[in-house]
Amino acid sequence: MPAHLFSGAEARAAGVRLQGITKKFGKFTVFEGVDLEISPGELFSLVGPSGSGKTTLLRIIAGLEVQDSGHVFIGTRPVDALGPAKRNIGMVFQDYALYPNKTVMENITSPLTVRGMKKEDALKDAREIAGRLGIDETLERRPGQISGGQQQRVALARALIKHPDVFLLDEPFSNLDAQLRFSARKFLKDVQREFGMTTIYVTHDQSEALSISDRVAIIGNGRIRQVGTPKEIYASPADEFTATFIGSPPLNVMYVKVSGGSSTPVSLPLGGVADGTFKVGIRPESLVLGSGPNEAEATAFEYAGRETIVYLSIGGVEVRAIAHDVRGMATGRKVKFSVNPGGVHVLSKEGA
Repeated sequence: MPAHLFSGAEARAAGVRLQGITKKFGKFTVFEGVDLEISPGELFSLVGPSGSGKTTLLRIIAGLEVQDSGHVFIGTRPVDALGPAKRNIGMVFQDYALYPNKTVMENITSPLTVRGMKKEDALKDAREIAGRLGIDETLERRPGQISGGQQQRVALARALIKHPDVFLLDEPFSNLDAQLRFSARKFLKDVQREFGMTTIYVTHDQSEALSISDRVAIIGNGRIRQVGTPKEIYASPADEFTATFIGSPPLNVMYVKVSGGSSTPVSLPLGGVADGTFKVGIRPESLVLGSGPNEAEATAFEYAGRETIVYLSIGGVEVRAIAHDVRGMATGRKVKFSVNPGGVHVLSKEGA
């Protein structure tokens, strides 16, 4: 066995390509004609609301679901005719799927013993990966005797020990509390960078996807709406679905009328936009409170630690702004503000 179990793992990482994937459940079409390419060694997230089909797409890659048409490639080989065991996939499920009556050591070594590896070699590999994931002190315990965060690492170890070409994760942190989720994100990113494996991560939590991913695919209404880096997705959303789904607090959406270069009921930096009525989105952090050409009534305040979410009524529409200093502001009082151009997105034109 090599001195380092995963040395050279990056060179073995395989890309994933989906070509014309269509999947139906009865009369309901989940996807139709989906094309997607994921680069070797990339940490790629599939993000969308509950029921958007992101887990179904992950299961098709894994071979746990069969597409109605289209092809799946891992590296250069088509894997449509191969079952999950022959695709060399490592997968971590939402509930971790650990064997409750087996020790941590037995859980980690189970993929190797199924393959017929000698027990002493399997134990050696398991001790190495357990040490690298910080769970070596739990090896003789059972899953019910360790914390949720440790269970998550055991599930990762069991998937990684197989030397998978592709690593698939289906909302693996959803059962962790907020503090553990935060540390788990950093941990996953560190593990993925160290082992260099192509990783496909499914989550409905867009902030989670933006924080860890090299690239993100936004999924909605049966199709992939946009693929790009987190910065590209946030700053230049391809459509209204993506613009309103990505961002926390979410995008403010309202109608404005543009005439002669000016807009109402709020003055926006919309240089070059022709006259007409437009549906626009405004990022909450782009509303700068304290001074400016606009004025609106503060209707509520939501304390969020280092910042406060201020609710404003503009033309009968409630919008959210992020403020770091709310001195002098109060419910029912008028607040002056300006709008930074980088956070304004024209979503559609009325009648277009």
